[in-house]
Amino acid sequence: MGTYTDFSVAGYPLLNSKSAVIPEAMTIFRETDRCVESRLFADRNPLVWGDAYADSAQETEIATQYVCDTEAAIARLDVMGFTLDRAAREFEDGLRDELETYREWAKDEPDRSWCADKIELLESLSFNTYLDALRKVITEGLRPEPFEDNKRVGLSAAVCHILGDNEEFLFGFFTNDVRCLVRAACEVVPKPSTVVQDITDLVDGGYYAPDEPVCQRAIDSLILGHLENSSQIVLTEGSTDAQFLKASLDLLHPHLSGFYSFLDFDSSRVPGGAGHLVSLVKGFAAAGVGNRIIAVFDNDSAARDARRSLAQVQLPPNIVVLAYPDIELLKKYPTLGPSGFSSLDVNRLAASIELYLGEDILRRPDGILAPIQWKGFIESVGCYQGEVVGKSELHAAFLRKLAEAKSNPSSRAKQDWSGMESILQVIFRAFRSGDCR
Repeated sequence: MGTYTDFSVAGYPLLNSKSAVIPEAMTIFRETDRCVESRLFADRNPLVWGDAYADSAQETEIATQYVCDTEAAIARLDVMGFTLDRAAREFEDGLRDELETYREWAKDEPDRSWCADKIELLESLSFNTYLDALRKVITEGLRPEPFEDNKRVGLSAAVCHILGDNEEFLFGFFTNDVRCLVRAACEVVPKPSTVVQDITDLVDGGYYAPDEPVCQRAIDSLILGHLENSSQIVLTEGSTDAQFLKASLDLLHPHLSGFYSFLDFDSSRVPGGAGHLVSLVKGFAAAGVGNRIIAVFDNDSAARDARRSLAQVQLPPNIVVLAYPDIELLKKYPTLGPSGFSSLDVNRLAASIELYLGEDILRRPDGILAPIQWKGFIESVGCYQGEVVGKSELHAAFLRKLAEAKSNPSSRAKQDWSGMESILQVIFRAFRSGDCR
């Protein structure tokens, strides 16, 4: 017969499947989201089970679920490319196709009354009206057919569309990927709330072993055919960049850390520098690697010089080339040249990873920011290359700051993570905006 499992957003059962999870839905989770705990039968989702366990409500079971909060789910969907804009595009495109289909059918039928109501409904729909209706459906716990909630008096046409007999499109959302529907649902539910994949009955029924990494295996099954479902690979100019960015990601956005992997310079013995990063990008492009790859260069003259050669390369859409962003702190920054100290805008001239470690790291005991020492002139970009003084001391100070933030989370409020956060935000937007420059 098989056993069903449900996927819910803010307690509303959005997806269900028989004998196995839906792999696309599982990409929202990671194995660290797995939660195994004792619960009362009374605590099962009432929209799924109703009063089925009324006689055994106080009995307990071992529940196996994957759980993350809704905000984390939104962030994860966004980095995978399932943004609200994409959900809107897919819905509107599908709506137009559906409407055109019904209009064509109506042309060939002498009696058009059978599809007139459907055409009128589709003409009244938009993505925004759908979101409003979905919000009502979820917050009021309205259930789709075969339940009869759609027969309640006073429901809008859009709500009735969602609750109606939607065999082809789940909840009447026009998309080929359930993650667009999930993204829309996450947008409209109250916060805070959770996204839950409950596999308790599948484990109890023997479809999955109690210790089976269901999430990871579901993702692996997708990766075999579509590498875009795998982690995004972040390439940097050196091992320090990779180490500090990964540590900052784990600290500031732990719910996204499993969605990115950073090149291990030490074990792979890959040389550092902007020139070598350019070679890596060209190599990945030539090899036809299917993973999404984000190459992040320093924001300095040497990187701009090295990247000039990439302007002649037609990179595939799964490879994005970015640079560390301009930040306010660096617009008037102390520099040291032949004529002594002066304050200059060092964005795009000398902004290596060290200048994003935070003002609390860069400011010396004497109150002066660690200065930039100007090096050689790079003729191709018409600028000098700068390098911050005392790199090793800055690295050591950042590692101490990181250790303190991990051991005492409350200390983060007094620390400056704005620079690292600005880089991470550029990485997060890599495949959903035009941040490449």
